[in-house]
Amino acid sequence: MPDDLRVEDRDSSLARARRVHQACERFESDWRKGGQTRIEDFLDECCPDDRFALFGELLALEIELRRERGDRPCPTEYLARFPGLENLIEETLRDSELVAGEPPPTAAWNSATLGDADAGAADGLTSGRPVPPGEERVGDYLLLEEIARGGMGIVYKARHLELKRLVALKMILSGSLATPAERARFRREAELAANLDHPNIVPIYEVRDQDGMLFFSMKLVEGGNLAHHLAAYANNPRATARLVETLAQALHYAHGKGFIHCDLKPSNILIDRDGQPRITDFGLARRTAENSSLTATGAILGTPSYMAPEQASGQRQSIGPATDVYGLGAILYELLTGRPPFRTSTMMETVLQVLERDPVPPHELVSGLPRELETICLKCLEKMPEDRYPTAQALADDLERFLEGDVVEATGVFQRLRRWTRREPEVVSRIGGLSLVALLTEFNHQVLAHNANHWVHYQVQATLLLWAISAIVFQFLWRGGWRSDRVRMLWSTADLIFLTLALELLNRAESTLLVGYPLMIAASGLWFRVNMVWFTTGLAIACYLVLYFDTAFHWSKPIPTWVEQEDLRYGNIYVACLMLTGFVVARQVKRTLALGKYYENRRGD
Repeated sequence: MPDDLRVEDRDSSLARARRVHQACERFESDWRKGGQTRIEDFLDECCPDDRFALFGELLALEIELRRERGDRPCPTEYLARFPGLENLIEETLRDSELVAGEPPPTAAWNSATLGDADAGAADGLTSGRPVPPGEERVGDYLLLEEIARGGMGIVYKARHLELKRLVALKMILSGSLATPAERARFRREAELAANLDHPNIVPIYEVRDQDGMLFFSMKLVEGGNLAHHLAAYANNPRATARLVETLAQALHYAHGKGFIHCDLKPSNILIDRDGQPRITDFGLARRTAENSSLTATGAILGTPSYMAPEQASGQRQSIGPATDVYGLGAILYELLTGRPPFRTSTMMETVLQVLERDPVPPHELVSGLPRELETICLKCLEKMPEDRYPTAQALADDLERFLEGDVVEATGVFQRLRRWTRREPEVVSRIGGLSLVALLTEFNHQVLAHNANHWVHYQVQATLLLWAISAIVFQFLWRGGWRSDRVRMLWSTADLIFLTLALELLNRAESTLLVGYPLMIAASGLWFRVNMVWFTTGLAIACYLVLYFDTAFHWSKPIPTWVEQEDLRYGNIYVACLMLTGFVVARQVKRTLALGKYYENRRGD
């Protein structure tokens, strides 16, 4: 056996657990991409010592993934595929939650303690399992059961043998095989948290390096995290405001000590048995005056749905107390609405929404919410740090004013208008552009045109009005949950039909107004769907050809005197340009999607 495997065996189950976890991450990623993923292939590639543990995890994971897509896994199928493993297969299939069609219990309830690993990295891993046979000890601690794990860290419920005290013991998942960078970040997390002494921040008891095994112990909070208590705050705005106020005051204390948390989310807020919140996981925290390589890496890490724009864009110089104010606003938003401000099917799209859009106002998702509390929430979620509350204490003060019935700090009309333009860019861009075109058309008709046809002018203006109305209708459909490619295609079709109709009314098959077609193709790239780009390209070419042949052969109207016959000979060049535009836009969309997938996969490394 190679020397590196012997080292991992001495490292007990921890190194094996990391290898199993990484294999499960790859398996799920391949499965969701639609690949021909087979458990057998992963078993063939793994270390022989990992096969039994890996099989159990992959079996449960495959059953869960198959149930998600509507399959009904049959025991006979698995017994035929894996002879000799009947007991494990039957045990997995008999599991009550799997039989009921529910996913297996995950480590997400306490993923707050997993350092750089976010809640998503813990999905698909079971929690509350006993430690492997042979009660393990780490230093003066007896490991009792595994609480949670992620891509980097693993947390155990443990007992200090001398003090007889139950604690949460966190260590690096790779154990003694951890890289220097992993060890430095892990030690840094412990040192930062150990410098904070506040009743609403999970305290660190001890940091040790036992025979190359770096770990630290902290207070055991057994009430679960806030993600599992969201229902308790639903329809209770005052309790929600009180909770966030408490968190804001704790963060103001941390900011006063020079620390920015940078990874606030419900799973990083533990709730003790008295119902009090406690902030944990300072794995991405940074000092306000710090400028290290660890900070440079950590500044762009986090959970996209709760990440401030300056953090998502890697602007480390802009990270400060307002970054955590944004995180508190995201938590407040989820407590009020039951969902984070931004969440899409891919991480890349979520980050783009964080950078470019404003969230849907909470009252549109849940009726009856106090507008004052919504105002506070949306102010926390402003894109620019200077537009948010300057400190966490200022947020706490405004929440206190809300609780006491006083007037809260309000936002102006300009800020509300700016939020709307970021929240509804599709309809805003269309209405804004069409309004500008209508104004310029009216100006040209009244000032520049001589002997103009008034009837054609009014027809064009009516077409622009109907175009704007169609944009509003499609936006209502989009907001109503019709977020399918079919709705996108219908919307794109309507845009191109109205553009072609306007050009037909003007009898402009060859003019500068044809720039509208490539503009529509470029705009379709904003959907980040390659099929949408090619659909729009093909439809734009079809619409142009209809317009072109109608003018060239004057099917419906005589050819206008301003059009020279030779000008119509170059329609094929214009069609080629439209195809090239579609190719370039589709390639850029595909490249962006590929980079997004790469970034998502790298998070699990």
